Amino acid sequence: MKVIGIVASHATESRVTMILNEGMEREVENESLVLVENRNGGKILAVCRGGIGINDALRATIYSPGVAYAKAGRQPSTAKEFFGFNLVVIGDVSRGRIEQNKRIIAPTSPVKLFEEHEDPFSYFGPYSLKIGHYKDVVSWKVPVREEYIPFHIGVFGVTGSGKSFFCRYELIPLLRKAGYDVLVFDWKGSDYAPYFDGKISMRDIELDDEAIISYLCSKAGNFGSGKMADTMRAYLEEALSDGEWKSYPPEGAKEVLYSKIKRAIEEDNRDKQGNITQWGRIYVRRLEKGFKRITLDDFETVLGKMGPEQIVERLRAQHVLVIDMSLGSKEQKLSVFLSVARYLKDLMEKKNRLNVALLIDEAPQYCPYSPRDLEEETTEMITSLCALGRTYGLSMILLSQGIAGEIGINAAVRRNLNTLFIGRIHPLDLDEASKLFAMSGVEPENLLRLPEGHFYFVGKMNPSPIPLLLSFQIREDEKVGRSAGA
Repeated sequence: MKVIGIVASHATESRVTMILNEGMEREVENESLVLVENRNGGKILAVCRGGIGINDALRATIYSPGVAYAKAGRQPSTAKEFFGFNLVVIGDVSRGRIEQNKRIIAPTSPVKLFEEHEDPFSYFGPYSLKIGHYKDVVSWKVPVREEYIPFHIGVFGVTGSGKSFFCRYELIPLLRKAGYDVLVFDWKGSDYAPYFDGKISMRDIELDDEAIISYLCSKAGNFGSGKMADTMRAYLEEALSDGEWKSYPPEGAKEVLYSKIKRAIEEDNRDKQGNITQWGRIYVRRLEKGFKRITLDDFETVLGKMGPEQIVERLRAQHVLVIDMSLGSKEQKLSVFLSVARYLKDLMEKKNRLNVALLIDEAPQYCPYSPRDLEEETTEMITSLCALGRTYGLSMILLSQGIAGEIGINAAVRRNLNTLFIGRIHPLDLDEASKLFAMSGVEPENLLRLPEGHFYFVGKMNPSPIPLLLSFQIREDEKVGRSAGA
């Protein structure tokens, strides 16, 4: 290891400033990993965050000879110039593993830089799972704490930050190595479906009755509001109960359901003379208006034949299965998700351990900041799956362009994500990033400029107590479905 500097004054047990040896400012970069040989005892693994360059002769607040030289376009003296970095402590590695550093780091303690052939992650212990590599050093694989996979994962970054590449080439293979079967909900049908052998169309999926009711009511504008909406929903539920309508093509199914509901309304709303009451006529008008809004394409969506049980069986056989969600409206997509999610929830409530990961692309479509209508059901369902998943081996992986607020995901869902991979963020997320990285030395503004394919690894799956910057190699020439064990 190369000595690159010493610890400066005002050092603590968790944060110090390093003064670089002359010329080392050309070799040491932000996020470089270093080892501090503490004169008070111990070896401290740390990361460089926040560089500083100081020249007292060039202070812009006072006039000095150095300023005069600069003003005249001449090179001022560098005699009082030095460079340094703030170091954020990862831990004491004296015993060959990461432990909390409890000793004050002594000023003048030497600081050494890890070179490529020296793996700093060897201090992290014998972790069997690793993801990507540290920053730009391909040989430094980043370890992962496998036991925290079912504590749920968030992958955040604006369009072009590399979220889909990261999931295809790193996260899904890691989940497979950990023994999880991965079910992907591909919102656009273009980020995952073309890259995996195992895939099904959302229109092949049989929806459960609850999903069908929610979907048709949503397409019908809920037939109104308040008591009217509740009454019409009850009529629809009764008409669906025998399942006869499913044996017809879309046009016939629509006619059968309409006739059943109309007949039920007329039978329930007659006066003593056998005439339909005023309320009965109002219900029929609502029925007619609502069913005009439901298209044959909508009915085709709810006539799929592949049930959630068959989907899970196919997932067990192929290990990675993508549901192509591109052929439908938002309500159709959410209904498909709810149907599968209810089945998995039922399995967990019966105390079955799943070892399944649900990867949800475009997560704000399912659980937005302020959910409405069907989004309320999907948001509540995701929250429930997160709560049960920690016990029964269901890992939720949510992908989003934004972290919080109107561009992000619902706060109740976000609180369940105990591991985060954060790439280049949207400027609207600066406040949220400031909270997440408050004690780690990462400047939120740096997150606006992260290159494609670079993510900060934060949370329980990270053996480091502070975020680590990782990247990965993209292998576009191979189909991940095969390489991931599908």
